[in-house]
Amino acid sequence: MNHSEQASLSLRPLFAQDFYKVPVYQRNYDWGEPQIQQLVEDINDFANAEETSFYYIGSLVVHQKSDYFEVLDGQQRFTTLTLLMCYLKYRLPQLFKFYAKINLEFESRPKSEKILKKIYDVVSTTPAPQNKPTEALLELMNGISLKDFNPSIVSGFKIISRVVESSIEWEGDETSLTKFTQYLLEKVKMLRVNVPKNTDVTHYFEVMNNRGEQLEKHEIVKADLLSAVQDNEQDMVTIQKIWLACSDMSRYAQTRFSVVERKIIFGTSCEDFKYSNFNGLRDAISCEANGNLSNKSNTKSGITFTLDASLTLDDSLTLGQTLRVKNGSASNNDNEGREERFTSVIDFPNFLMQVLRLYVKKSSENELPALDDKAMITSFKQHIGDDAEKAKAFVFVLLKYRYLFDRFIVKREKTGDKGDDWSLKHYKLGENGSSYVSTFSRLDDSEADNGSCLMLLSAFHVSYPTNSRKNWLSAALYWLDQQDKPVSSEAYLWFLEELAKAFMLNRYLTGAPQDYLYFIYKIDQSSRDITVKSDAKVLANVDYAKDFLSYGPVRLFVFNYLDYLLWKEADIDIKRTVDNIDCKSVFRFSMNNSVEHFSPQTPKANEKLDSMTLHSFGNLCLLTNSDNSSLSNDGPEQKASILNLKRASMAPLSLKLELMMIKAAEWGDSSEKAKRIIEDHEKGMLKILVGNLDFTKLENR
Repeated sequence: MNHSEQASLSLRPLFAQDFYKVPVYQRNYDWGEPQIQQLVEDINDFANAEETSFYYIGSLVVHQKSDYFEVLDGQQRFTTLTLLMCYLKYRLPQLFKFYAKINLEFESRPKSEKILKKIYDVVSTTPAPQNKPTEALLELMNGISLKDFNPSIVSGFKIISRVVESSIEWEGDETSLTKFTQYLLEKVKMLRVNVPKNTDVTHYFEVMNNRGEQLEKHEIVKADLLSAVQDNEQDMVTIQKIWLACSDMSRYAQTRFSVVERKIIFGTSCEDFKYSNFNGLRDAISCEANGNLSNKSNTKSGITFTLDASLTLDDSLTLGQTLRVKNGSASNNDNEGREERFTSVIDFPNFLMQVLRLYVKKSSENELPALDDKAMITSFKQHIGDDAEKAKAFVFVLLKYRYLFDRFIVKREKTGDKGDDWSLKHYKLGENGSSYVSTFSRLDDSEADNGSCLMLLSAFHVSYPTNSRKNWLSAALYWLDQQDKPVSSEAYLWFLEELAKAFMLNRYLTGAPQDYLYFIYKIDQSSRDITVKSDAKVLANVDYAKDFLSYGPVRLFVFNYLDYLLWKEADIDIKRTVDNIDCKSVFRFSMNNSVEHFSPQTPKANEKLDSMTLHSFGNLCLLTNSDNSSLSNDGPEQKASILNLKRASMAPLSLKLELMMIKAAEWGDSSEKAKRIIEDHEKGMLKILVGNLDFTKLENR
């Protein structure tokens, strides 16, 4: 057998017929909430599509042994699907009679293997109650001692339980869950690739780690765009230049053009965007190139590329691939931007989908494409096709939105020996060279507002960290593009805060969450709310909000938005008890993506709280997945002590958690005392959270 054997399997036979084993040299299971949530939502999107087609979830590369398949690639996804199958077996046992036993094992990892079998035993022998079945299951899981099992798999199963319940629209009789499950079992497929029996597995891993020579989806899209304008060489070259400038998300787009081109496109200081259409931009660059640069070629990476050069489709694709591999620039005449100083909050394929959606919104009444690169090629064929004018218009707005993204959207920036930090800066070209300065650095802007914009933008990103489905980013780019005068720090901060309020009211404080398209493009100055609310009105809103912010329904954005409000509120002091350092002065948003009970569900010593208090917002905090797993059964004082000892090696803690840690020593052994502290904390936090929200918008909807 000289070639790999491939089989496209739906999940029912995949989990019913064969056994799989993860070898010891594979890394531990480490998927967290962002990856799990995206997987579940992707499947649910296809399950609810008008035309339900097969959904290919990826590949599972295996090496066949005598009585099992050794998993070479795809174990993270396969383990997650195994946990998902277990949860659904618990909820809908009638659909899982075929799933007689766990068919995944781990070589030399008894803790991982034992916990999978334990989870399967629990879901197979425990009937799900009609009321709050997920909560009942999580109670059972919290009774499991983590010292004997792999905590990351336990955490993954808990995340799946919460994500499935919150991501799928329930209809009381579980119609939506049944529909999702039937689609999962029958229509979701995985490509199982069985490598030849004589394969050198070590060599195979080397090959996998060096993959990337084949065309990616966005390169196919570029080929289609170039094909649409292939009768005009200047159009082709201009598209190629813009594409190469925009595709490297680790550098500002200006640095990917020559200095002359930068000044043409972005002005003398490279701080503006000078053109309103593709043809004007093309002609300006062409005129300058033909007048001054016709004999000057850039030969970095062995590539010759000038605006008046003859360029075929094959040349263009070869150039793009070579630049991707070498990570060089064919149009940059200096050394700027060579070092990857910045890290983008989104990758280029998904940025393309952001731009395509906004292009469609501005140019037609067609249904907007999803913010997900899985359907990239189909979406571009539908909305751009082989129309030359559409291709040029799209590439023009690609550059414009990239300019807005670079200037107004937060990034991670390397800061020398200190590691990296959030950054909100724009590129500037001066007499003495180029620099990166605060986005809002004009005299009429506020440096404080620049910091507030940075904070709220980073709060949005850590709440929705995956590359796809960044609805907040789409809303921000749309609003920025609509402004007919230079954007001030005050106006931008107002918009971001209104967007955050809209997320709270339309997604997280309502029994009928609205689709993002319902509200993210409708935020303007006319909706400004300046009403000062009475204490009675605020307290009424607090009582209303409680129902949506308990364990399970509450989402990451709620915690991060609250942390932003705590950070911004000058009257709130948060000083650490161990060293009296001002927590707000060192606070930065980080990937704390696991919701934890401060007073544990299964305490080691303290009395257990009643269910309502235990799961209330006043007892919940954000931690990393690893901290959640290691601290889950520790009491408040123990948690605070351990976290204080680990501060030097960890990112800043959530400000809400800092407030809880300050009171940790007062919880004591009495559940009644703990209950009073939790209730007081919850009331204080919810007053801050809902105090500036206009709930009449819910009432009038």
